[in-house]
Amino acid sequence: MADRPTEMDEFLDEPRMARVSTVNANGSPHTVPLCYKFHSDTGTFFLSTGSDSVTVKNLRRNPAITFCIDDDEFPFRAVIAEGKADVSEELGTDHEGIKTIIDQFFGPDMWATYKEGPVAQKIRVRINTVPSKWKWWDHRRKLNGSVKVG
Repeated sequence: MADRPTEMDEFLDEPRMARVSTVNANGSPHTVPLCYKFHSDTGTFFLSTGSDSVTVKNLRRNPAITFCIDDDEFPFRAVIAEGKADVSEELGTDHEGIKTIIDQFFGPDMWATYKEGPVAQKIRVRINTVPSKWKWWDHRRKLNGSVKVG
């Protein structure tokens, strides 16, 4: 069994958007930018999103999910992680879950305003993913790699 790569954990802990891809009913890809939380202690990705989103509908039918996190500054860095998503049942507005992401991206002072907005009022689910395949590159540190875990 291969170990999860940790070379890019610091990069993944920075506030960035992930391009999250799922599979539509017709087999075509569906990709959407989402804020995420990476847990380096477990190597897992956490999302909180609306329960009625296309992403959630796709994952309930087919749990395959891909995350692409990159930056747009040369020299480039990126991580692509693939796995099976675990989607929770509906959790109401789940302010506890979405707050962890808002705090990481915008700081804890943003929550007081954000929780009153329309996005925070949606019925939400939590999506947790333990990737089984990783690909990464960091041209700043001359690193790259690919590994299947498990």
